[in-house]
Amino acid sequence: MKKVLISAYACIPNVGSEEETGWIYARLLSQNNTEVHCLTQQKGKAAIDPILQAGLYPNFTVHYVVVPDWVEKAYHKGLPGLYFHYLYWQWVASQLAIQLNQRHQFDLVHHITYGSLQLGSFMYRLGKPFIFGPVSGGQQAPESMKQYFGKYWGRERMRARIGRLMEYVNPGFYKTLHKADRVIVTNADTYWLARRFRPEQPIERILDAGISVSFLPQPPVEHVPGKVLKLLWVGRMLPRKALELTIQALGQVDAALPVELTIVGGRGDLADQVPHYIRQYGVSNRVNWVGHVTHDEVKGFFRESDVFFFTSLRDSGPHQLMEAMAYSLPIVTLDLHGQAEIVSVSTGIKVPVTTPDRVAADLARAIEWMAAHPTERLMMGRQAFEFALTQLWETKIRRFIDVLYPAVLNPSRVNESIDLEEDAMVSGMKANSTGNRVIKAH
Repeated sequence: MKKVLISAYACIPNVGSEEETGWIYARLLSQNNTEVHCLTQQKGKAAIDPILQAGLYPNFTVHYVVVPDWVEKAYHKGLPGLYFHYLYWQWVASQLAIQLNQRHQFDLVHHITYGSLQLGSFMYRLGKPFIFGPVSGGQQAPESMKQYFGKYWGRERMRARIGRLMEYVNPGFYKTLHKADRVIVTNADTYWLARRFRPEQPIERILDAGISVSFLPQPPVEHVPGKVLKLLWVGRMLPRKALELTIQALGQVDAALPVELTIVGGRGDLADQVPHYIRQYGVSNRVNWVGHVTHDEVKGFFRESDVFFFTSLRDSGPHQLMEAMAYSLPIVTLDLHGQAEIVSVSTGIKVPVTTPDRVAADLARAIEWMAAHPTERLMMGRQAFEFALTQLWETKIRRFIDVLYPAVLNPSRVNESIDLEEDAMVSGMKANSTGNRVIKAH
């Protein structure tokens, strides 16, 4: 049985986002004939310990990395404080990892979260076979769309500047890219950034969004077109999610078409602005804002909707988009970042990012196309479900167990096949921007 040390700064069950990702990777690896030791923050202890004490995962041990109180307080001091907290935690975690390795003699080390290329990892210090990722970080919000960030555009620019700074001052970034046996990225933007600093060594790609088998509807959902086209938007009210753009597009849809938008989500910086958006774009009679709901309740909205709308301006690989596809929903989104790689011409419509007015108009035409083509819309939903089946967490973990871990532990035996896979991946990413179904405004 292989012994694997996981670095998962974010690792808490049943809360979504990166915390859920860290937990899923560590848990599923431990269920695949692997002894997993996981380093994570102490704040996950209350949720994790009862699960482990129940004895469900005998091959899974969690080690909580403790940092001083003054460092914990930095976590809540904006982006600089968050980054400082992460780097400090990573350094302490690497010291603990060295001590644990003396006791357990790990076969390899795997950094899972945070999934940020620029923030890197200090796990290279162990001198063990080392996998870094999946990570993102190459995405930048388009400046042409900055109006949707409002007063938060400065924060978005700060994030980008700190990211660039980290590329040159953070040893966890540049040493990881030089020392890691495998770097795994989640999208093309991050691939090309990593390739600049890692021109010859292997870089793999795995989408960071996934679906658990337990999440899949049984049987698969068969949507039935009704008199009203039901659109669905799910997410936090964050500036980069650009809910305003979705509402603006709805306001430009032919008034004679029966179309309704359901907005699921009630938390985030811009939550108080949602009523203003609805009034501003004159769609009060077309919008149902239900606020925050539980994860299980979201499934009901997936079942009842016809089309999933996703207009994020910076995203590595949105989980809610993948979940919508698992419920056989066709997608309307932007031809940008992770969503551009998840959605294809057979599963939805991708609108190019140009100017705000043009993008909103193109999104409106996409809604009208969906309303006018129910048969094609249903086919897109079925294809979306088939794609979601290829992105099961269980399948992703098997790729690590069967391919990537052996590639690191026995490089002479598998390097050739991995390199061929990487070449195919790069060719696919270069071709990704062609062949998309785009409904443009006239």
